Amino acid sequence: MADSFVVVGLVLFGLGFLLLLLVTILSVLGRGSDVRKGAVIMIGPLPIVFADDPKIAKTLIVLAIVLTVISFLFFALTVKV
Repeated sequence: MADSFVVVGLVLFGLGFLLLLLVTILSVLGRGSDVRKGAVIMIGPLPIVFADDPKIAKTLIVLAIVLTVISFLFFALTVKV
């Protein structure tokens, strides 16, 4: 079961890297002239949200809540009582 979590983690990391690469290429080509920025930093299960637009901030807060719930579920699935 632990091996499947490693595979899922690596796939998500790769998809995130490809998404960042795509956004960078689009902004260099000039298609992303109206770019709104934001970030979610997860320190353990605690999310920290940064954004320069209120709409982006609300979206990232929802994403942070979803990531927090997923991290608690992974913890609950891996703990042996």
